[in-house]
Amino acid sequence: MADKIKILLIIDDASMGGGQKHLLLLAQNIDKSKFSVEVACEEKGFLVDELTKINIPVHPIKISNRPSLKSFFALVKIIRNVDPFIIHSHGGTAGFYSRICSLMQKKKGVVHTYHGIHYLNFEKNLSKYIFRFIDRALLPLTDRIICVAKNDFDLGLRNGVLKKDKSAIIKNGINIEQFASENIPADQKENIIVGSVGRLHTQKGYEFLIKSAGKILDVHPNVRFVIAGDGEIRNELSQLTKSAGVENYFTFLGNQNDIPAILKQFDIFVLPSLWEGLPLVLLEAMAAKKPIIATGVNGISEIIESGKTGILVPPRDSEKLADAINRMIDDGDLRKYVVNEGFKKVNEEFNVVSMVKKTEELYLSIYRVKS
Repeated sequence: MADKIKILLIIDDASMGGGQKHLLLLAQNIDKSKFSVEVACEEKGFLVDELTKINIPVHPIKISNRPSLKSFFALVKIIRNVDPFIIHSHGGTAGFYSRICSLMQKKKGVVHTYHGIHYLNFEKNLSKYIFRFIDRALLPLTDRIICVAKNDFDLGLRNGVLKKDKSAIIKNGINIEQFASENIPADQKENIIVGSVGRLHTQKGYEFLIKSAGKILDVHPNVRFVIAGDGEIRNELSQLTKSAGVENYFTFLGNQNDIPAILKQFDIFVLPSLWEGLPLVLLEAMAAKKPIIATGVNGISEIIESGKTGILVPPRDSEKLADAINRMIDDGDLRKYVVNEGFKKVNEEFNVVSMVKKTEELYLSIYRVKS
């Protein structure tokens, strides 16, 4: 292979999220002797800041969430200027435009990563069927599809949005050393911090954490709840803490860039999601040696084995969520056990080295066919 294989990674949003972190880790750790990487995304945000630090070229583009000729031609222009061998999109919006653009760039390899096929978790409504129709139509334009969780892979097969022979499961990985730290035991602190990191979106189920707070505080009045992240329902969640009478016990930090430092403050990590792909933040919490309570949905159940690497509860069940948090606070032996098993699991199964290597192999397989 005389020349490096040029990859253009495309994502619509540059704010901090699982897809953006995944893309950043790929760009940081890919073998630079074999591949060169450039990125197309919105002009400002966490992802742009981090890519700039490592000298990865960024091509600013505003990709509309609705069909837009302006977005289409802007992306076509970037693809022509960069002239990548492989176009690799992340997330639904970027995946739509990138694969449509490939019609005008027929010699390009086209890869798309699903960071959770979220619309398949919707109730039966028109948008679900529209999105499924679109992804089915885009499938012939795609050389390879990557799912970050087996649950998504199985769900995608059942719904016809991917095919087994052109799809792969490459589970998320993280830089484990970045999150390792020594923790102060919860029973030696004045307040117990129950925390979470995520978008303030209905998907994350934070309303059920708020609803569980009263039952937790009745038993452990020294608990405080901290949520890092921002989103469209921040005011709604803040209002809910007031109506539940627990506003003095909740802190909403907004978006934070230093997640290892945030996780270090937590005694227990909670993710009460209604659906998920394979959430990076759970891997980060495991690497930071935090006991975890989460809902047993989608890719979460591929990470957490209840009673071993954390506790799983049903989604939308604030009573069982409260019981699980109280149990984790009371049982020091359980906390130590799930922390140790969780750290072992993230080391063995979700290391960034494995994720990047498998992605490189997928790129090389396309290169061998296309060249």
